[in-house]
Amino acid sequence: MGRYSIPYESLDPLTIGAADDETKVYRETLELEIPDENLLAAIYPDEPDPVPNATEAARAALESPHSGPRFSELLAGASSVAVVIDNQFRPTPASKLLPPVLDAIEAAGITDARVVCANGKVFPMSDSDISQKLGDENLARMERMGIGFFQNEPRNTDNYSFVGVTSRGTPVWLHNEVARSEVIFTIGHAQANHWGAGGGGKLILPGVVSDETVESNHCAFVPSPQTHYGAYAGPMRADIDETATMCGLSATMNVLLDTRGRVIDCIYGAHPDAHVEAINRFNDIYAYDNPVAEAGPADIAVCGVFAPTDHLFFHTGWGCMSSDLVVREGGTIIYCSPSPGVSTAIGDFPGLALMDLMKPYMPPSPENYQKVLRDIHGRNIQMWAGCIWVPIYEVMTRKHLAMVTLEENLEMAADIGLDATTSLDEAFGAAMERHGPDAKVIVLPFARYQLPRNAIRMHSEDVRVLEQVRL
Repeated sequence: MGRYSIPYESLDPLTIGAADDETKVYRETLELEIPDENLLAAIYPDEPDPVPNATEAARAALESPHSGPRFSELLAGASSVAVVIDNQFRPTPASKLLPPVLDAIEAAGITDARVVCANGKVFPMSDSDISQKLGDENLARMERMGIGFFQNEPRNTDNYSFVGVTSRGTPVWLHNEVARSEVIFTIGHAQANHWGAGGGGKLILPGVVSDETVESNHCAFVPSPQTHYGAYAGPMRADIDETATMCGLSATMNVLLDTRGRVIDCIYGAHPDAHVEAINRFNDIYAYDNPVAEAGPADIAVCGVFAPTDHLFFHTGWGCMSSDLVVREGGTIIYCSPSPGVSTAIGDFPGLALMDLMKPYMPPSPENYQKVLRDIHGRNIQMWAGCIWVPIYEVMTRKHLAMVTLEENLEMAADIGLDATTSLDEAFGAAMERHGPDAKVIVLPFARYQLPRNAIRMHSEDVRVLEQVRL
């Protein structure tokens, strides 16, 4: 009988970007005993030590590009620059990464500069969010340097310039403050995700483009079986990077964060090469050899969540799609996420916010999934809001999702029709009863980061339909 630790955490969004010793984390560990004969695998990554100083790591990266010119060379002779950062729901420590960027802009003598938040269609950051994300010292310096701060407002058509149409048919309107900049540079967090990968060009689409561009890309490609964890060459991620190229993205800086939200690597260089390198380094740490090839698929996956996520299951639940790749059809995914909810400038959001949008389509079934697809096609569903719950719902049509969460979420879960409990032992016991005494169990404590290596598709010639990479 083995005993396994399952992280059950959430990062306090009000301290993102604070000094390491000031970052507040809601941290708990759940323990689960699994009989040795039932264990298929327990995958715990071997993480490198964090960098000693994230600011200095960023400074070194800017002058040691993976590809393309140094940042100082990129800025030399440029008349204007846009620095695009991610929003309050991403753990990228922008406050620590901005100082060397501002140093380089000042040294280049560029006076026409701006920082733009890649909100996509998420509501804008509040003053408190901005303070925490960018840091008060950086904000004061930006004011002295005349660097404005802007946020994406995708429904305000006057804010956008038409760029063109991608080869996959996505019309592209780019935020004016980015479009008018000679140098466009993004700062983000690279990880595998259900769209293929995060970071890099994703700060352009959906980050700083119009509503029409976001919806066109999401409606077309979110439901595609080629859009899945690790599919960098999938149609959605490929469309994102093509859009970023069309928009003139010059270079990117992407950090890798460990499962405690600390910077473990920083990669700068030309788009898209530097981001591809960042994802390769991420996969070297968090992708795992798939045990399914020898032992067959798991009947049960036990998944945890960890600090560099946020307070909503809408984001922590991404690992449902990665664990799907190793669980048999009809199997069970036990997903442990406290999801305490979050308070914002526009109101309070419960832990299952946006997941309630699946309620009209419950119970999950192939027939009800057809209704989802029809409503996407008819634009009855805003696909930005469906871009995460729809892939989770699709998994639920084939596999049983059992949530372990805070008691405060149980009433909303029941209303939606989700199987939820506060007890991991209870959820595991029910799964074992469902699948029998010989059930095979895989433990993915950091499921949002973890994916089987055979799901990774980094080049277009390797793209295959999901059924060929699942299991």
